[in-house]
Amino acid sequence: MHYEFTGSMQRTIELVSSSSSISGTIDLPASKSISNRLLILEAITKGKIRGTGYSDASDTQILKELINQLPTSANAGAGGTTFRFFLAYLASLDGYEGVLSGSERLMERPVAPLVDALRLLGADIQYQHKEGFAPLIIRGKQLKGGKIPIDASMSSQFLSALLLVAPLMENDLILEPQGQIISQPYLQMTIDLMLQCGFHIKQSETSIRVQPFIPAKSLEIAIEKDWSAASYWYSMVALSHNADITLSGLHLNSIQGDSHCAEIFKEFGVETIETVSGIRLEKTPVKQTDLFIDCIKTPDLFQTYAVTAAALKLNVHFSGLQSLRLKETDRIAAVCNELSKMGVVLEYPVAHEVIINSQNFRFDQPYSIETYEDHRMAMAFTPLVLKIPSLIIQYPNVVKKSYPTFWSDIQKVL
Repeated sequence: MHYEFTGSMQRTIELVSSSSSISGTIDLPASKSISNRLLILEAITKGKIRGTGYSDASDTQILKELINQLPTSANAGAGGTTFRFFLAYLASLDGYEGVLSGSERLMERPVAPLVDALRLLGADIQYQHKEGFAPLIIRGKQLKGGKIPIDASMSSQFLSALLLVAPLMENDLILEPQGQIISQPYLQMTIDLMLQCGFHIKQSETSIRVQPFIPAKSLEIAIEKDWSAASYWYSMVALSHNADITLSGLHLNSIQGDSHCAEIFKEFGVETIETVSGIRLEKTPVKQTDLFIDCIKTPDLFQTYAVTAAALKLNVHFSGLQSLRLKETDRIAAVCNELSKMGVVLEYPVAHEVIINSQNFRFDQPYSIETYEDHRMAMAFTPLVLKIPSLIIQYPNVVKKSYPTFWSDIQKVL
């Protein structure tokens, strides 16, 4: 890999593969999603619930520092879960007074559904500038609980944030999700973790009830390896000529919704073999050239799927993308901008859907990929190095948000 620096900022990484065959054993980072949930549960139980092997991702490290310090001027950085989970925690923390902000992009992402729900529960939260967006002025107090309808069509993180602090409330919290739940497996992850820790939760088709109860028993939970990070290695195998990649410590029986990528990548020619130490990825022939993939449950994998499909010259109709325009960047626009440079034809049949036609993908030239301050853009496009002469990734340090060792791991196999 070739690095270029601008001042103290790493400006680019240029990737060149000496072979289209890859092999190696990768020790993935711990799950950022599980880590962030356990940090809140650890805080509300005053350390009775503890995670072991927390993620080194910057989102998790920022949340950990914020919980430990409780600053009166708190900056959550660019992390959606960091901001939303910490917001609900501060609103529930009797006696806290302060302002919560984030990165420039995070303060463009709507937060009104969560603020509205917290206010109905008794929270004292005000918008410092623009209605519906951070920064927020927060005066913490014990929340009442009660029955709360909440829009679930924007982000499941709003629901998870409320569930995680519900045990601190005066009365039962009864959440009634409205609309189609985006990223439902992430919501289920929150529920499963809380049940595993001994909290009292009941789920029905229309509601989720949490009792104001803190388990007396201490518990340590080993945090799983990150399936979101694994998806980039599935893509590397799919785009290789030959591959022998082992992802140590990863298992198919996971509470992470992104483990579903193992099923999707079968369509892209990757077979998953579970072993005692983890999973091994094996390359197999691609059988179909036209696919339909609904991303409503795992929208964060859209970028990886789209790049993989394009480089395999597949035609894919993607749906369930409605949350992606409000992420670290407009992920639909970002992916489509970069793929269009490569000869991929893109169609937008209806809202929240994209069709990619990759028959004219051009493999004979290098490409430079803009990352749009989005960690997933950098990692999703990296596997293209196995198909093209060279690949330049702009501002590669964005990967620290979720997978700090990504570039050193890539270097092991190129």
